[in-house]
Amino acid sequence: MIINEEILEDLRLSAGPTRNEKAENYVKAGKVNIKKVIYDDEGNFEIRSKVKGSGEIYDVYIKAQDGEIEDLSCTCQDYYNYYGTCKHILATAIEFNNNESYVRIFSGKNSNMQDDIDIFNKYQKHEEKYRDFKQLINTFYPSHIETNTMELKNRIPLHSIKIEPQIIYNAYLKTLKLEAKIGNTQLYKIKSFPEFYDRMQNQENYKYGAKLEFIHEEDMFEEDSIPILKYILKYAEIIKYANSVVDPYSYYTRPIDDRYITISNTGMDELFEVLQNKNIKFLKDGTEENVLFLNEEPDIKFDIEEQGKREYILKPNIDVYGYELINGRNYLYFKYNNVVYKCSQNFKDTTLKLLQTFRNNFTNEILFPIDEMPNLFSVVFPKVKDKIGTEKLNKEEIEKYIPKDLFAKVFLDIDERNYITADIKFIYGEDEFNPISSKEVNIPRDIVKEDEILELFKKSGFMLEIEKERLILADEEEIYRFLETDIEIYMKKFEVLATDRFKQREIRQPKIGTLGVRIENNLLDIDFSNFDFDVDELKEVMQKYHLKKKYHRLKDGSFLSLEQNETLDFIENISQGMDISFKEIEKGQIRLPIYRSLYLDRLLETINLSSITKNEEYQDLINKVEDKNFTKEIVLPQNLNATLRNYQKTGYEWLKVLDSYNFGGILADDMGLRKNNSIISCSFRLCTK
Repeated sequence: MIINEEILEDLRLSAGPTRNEKAENYVKAGKVNIKKVIYDDEGNFEIRSKVKGSGEIYDVYIKAQDGEIEDLSCTCQDYYNYYGTCKHILATAIEFNNNESYVRIFSGKNSNMQDDIDIFNKYQKHEEKYRDFKQLINTFYPSHIETNTMELKNRIPLHSIKIEPQIIYNAYLKTLKLEAKIGNTQLYKIKSFPEFYDRMQNQENYKYGAKLEFIHEEDMFEEDSIPILKYILKYAEIIKYANSVVDPYSYYTRPIDDRYITISNTGMDELFEVLQNKNIKFLKDGTEENVLFLNEEPDIKFDIEEQGKREYILKPNIDVYGYELINGRNYLYFKYNNVVYKCSQNFKDTTLKLLQTFRNNFTNEILFPIDEMPNLFSVVFPKVKDKIGTEKLNKEEIEKYIPKDLFAKVFLDIDERNYITADIKFIYGEDEFNPISSKEVNIPRDIVKEDEILELFKKSGFMLEIEKERLILADEEEIYRFLETDIEIYMKKFEVLATDRFKQREIRQPKIGTLGVRIENNLLDIDFSNFDFDVDELKEVMQKYHLKKKYHRLKDGSFLSLEQNETLDFIENISQGMDISFKEIEKGQIRLPIYRSLYLDRLLETINLSSITKNEEYQDLINKVEDKNFTKEIVLPQNLNATLRNYQKTGYEWLKVLDSYNFGGILADDMGLRKNNSIISCSFRLCTK
């Protein structure tokens, strides 16, 4: 026998009794002509043959690899219709397996084996001699015939290919790998994920075995398999491009095994979304089981039972050695009793933390005396109170150990050093006490929640002032952050009471209450006397604003926010654009040349003040210049001996307006007023007299 018995048996079973009988008859009648053989051993070989049928000769191809049929084909109609082992394929396998010449050549039992191999190789070389010519013929072979053949080969219905994933878990290394099989009536393992990715990208027609050949398009896969298909393609692409940069000759680098997808923490989160509510094959230490991926947390309980006189035991309702933990990026996965549960960070910090205590101490129950009952209910119970069962205990006895709900109250004030002070009160029912006090409190307490509250103050920067049994916040930046953001968090979590002195320290936005603008004695007068902060600190405020500081603390202890502010932008523009020092602004009133009026008016448009007062003369100037409402009031000189065009009249009128307000003006070359022309020069001289 030179073909593995299991391979031959698979071919016979696939063909069925009728085709088996016909195949035997073909062999007996000598209708099988083996044309080419590539043979390594009984599980790895390729055979090409021609089989004479009723009036036609059919080309047959068989390939086996690693003891399994890798590929089959025949040009007969039965193969296309049945899409499996036809009588011609089976006859070829039987002929090769039973033919004495091949048995003698490939079994290694004949002393003249080398001679026979030489003869066989000589025949194959004859076939190889004309390979190029055959390739030439195939190149120009009519394409429609090939297309029709392809259509026959791809009669697998759309949406019929399924993907069956299997997860392989290494309990020692705590690692997961994913492999997959695909198929229709028979499943085939994906042997290289990057190659599968390429087939999908190129929409390649590929044959996995006798019962699976199809064009790799998404439409070929059943709907339930699409999510896992997309997952596989994503990570197959990563493997492909990671391996593409590996130097095959390097001692220090090795390519990633492309037969599997190693599941990372992020990959586990994504994989669970794909597999949730599905039963998946799970292989652990060689044992295979079906595992349900469930989007909920396990129902783990811990019961307290009285063990003996003044002793109790705490024990879980599951085997502490029977679960596995799989880490995702955002979630933890808890595998127990053929279910993988998706668990939150809270589960990890509470239920699992308690459960791990049992496992780490190699026990399924923890014994403790009645004296430790207060610690159990003060430290452990608040974290997992919905998981600890007390039904088996005396209700009246246990009530005295269970803490009531905790409420917190904080009193905020400002001391003489401008520090924030915080006096805290913890309240359990009718009991109220200062947690910072050294006085002993003999009531059941929620130590966990108390610690969370005190930790909040610690994160804000508060320090302990022991002698006054309170907390203080002294750092200036931390005080600003507390007033800006933290105070809102405190008000949401517990009752906050503040003194009037504290309320006055709220963060303010720099503003100017009202701004007065007037023209008097041919000067522009601006009133800056109505700032809502001490104007003596303006220079320091503006320096910090220019340096993009977040705040300025005023001398009275309150804060000015220096985030983007239109009032400060306005002052900055006044100072730079009009060459005015902050010292001048601090005086409360500045006087400028009247020609600055237009620039000032532009700046006033950028600021949203509650009140801007402008006197009539200033408003009249702005209206005339802006609206160009001067044509009727200005007439050309009577002694002007010239006829001006319209644009020249406009230029004259404009210059006259500027002159009337002592603004001055420039007659430029490109204004179109022909200033070198004696007539226009004359008119210009007249308008400036």
